[in-house]
Amino acid sequence: MGSRGWSALLRGMLLLLAGGAFAVAWSAELYASALVSALAALWGVVTGIVEAQRPKLVPVAAPMPAPDPAHRERRLTALLDLSPAPIVTLDGEGRLHAINRAARRLFGAADLVAEPPALLVEAIGDASGRAATVAIGGRSYALTTSDFALGGARSRLAALVDIDAELKAAEAAMLRDLVQVLSHEIVNALTPIASLSRTAADMLDEPAPSISALRDAVGTVARRAEGLQRFGEAYRSLARLPAPRFAPLDLREGAEDLARLFHTRWPALPLAFEAAAPVRLHGDADQLTAALWALLQNAAEAVGDDAGGKVGLLLWRDERAAYWQVRDNGPGVAEADRGAIFRPFFTTKPQGSGVGLALARQILLAHGGDLTLLAGEGGARFEAMLPIAPQG
Repeated sequence: MGSRGWSALLRGMLLLLAGGAFAVAWSAELYASALVSALAALWGVVTGIVEAQRPKLVPVAAPMPAPDPAHRERRLTALLDLSPAPIVTLDGEGRLHAINRAARRLFGAADLVAEPPALLVEAIGDASGRAATVAIGGRSYALTTSDFALGGARSRLAALVDIDAELKAAEAAMLRDLVQVLSHEIVNALTPIASLSRTAADMLDEPAPSISALRDAVGTVARRAEGLQRFGEAYRSLARLPAPRFAPLDLREGAEDLARLFHTRWPALPLAFEAAAPVRLHGDADQLTAALWALLQNAAEAVGDDAGGKVGLLLWRDERAAYWQVRDNGPGVAEADRGAIFRPFFTTKPQGSGVGLALARQILLAHGGDLTLLAGEGGARFEAMLPIAPQG
């Protein structure tokens, strides 16, 4: 392989790795890591353009000497050592090799990693072309892989991008938001309870207390207390979500049952249901049913009493994952609310609890999938992704 071939191979590897890392970081809203990956991909594209535009040297008298293979290897090694992300390969016999300086420092190995983390080897083996996350030494890494053949033997190249700091910052931000929501809801409920209780106590000290006024005050206190109790139950449903019990299931059968239930619950609201074939996977049937019903209920409530309201449910799969999409032609989600739509207890509906979408996303994440709000005008579209094989 000529020097241009080696350069193309290097650029190809970097583009694949940077692209996968960018996908993981961007989907997890880790924008700093996404920016680093995007810059790496941009470098590969620019150098490719420069290489393509560089004029080829035509020998005049004598042919140019062939490049020294050892020199090419040293150059490639030096370039890989510049990467701050550890790069490893997994060969056909399941052995892990440290390729660059960052990987050798992470695993304390010059080449062959004698005792590689079992979860890392498993993740690399299962993540062909896909992005994933893995924990090593108490830190979290975004993992992206690419297959290649060298000397007739196939191996898998993997890059590890440290996202531990970004994940911890995201967890702290989520905790801060949750505490703000909890304190807001509790204070809003307790303030009128305290005020009306004091008013009722003062009334009882009067020579001739008004029974009707006392009844109104006590009734309001009871309603606010019941609202606080419902809030507590909703919080409990989020905080105590059990781990999914994986078993084989057909997602289409469960969706058909919910479609019939939807027609019973909202008989005047048309539901367009599309599922061309059975969608078989491993998952917790009860939890996935609850997640899908939460999305259908959210769509129905978004449409409301609009005579022209419509809800759609689309179900499909590919080799690795199953998908369902719930759409409606309601008012949609305002741009300012898109970032908070999955936050627990966040709601734009007067009677909403802010639990349904948050619970649905937690269920999907526990199954190794995700729930996203798709961009677009007119109504809202929520898309769920579930891996076909059991996770974890």
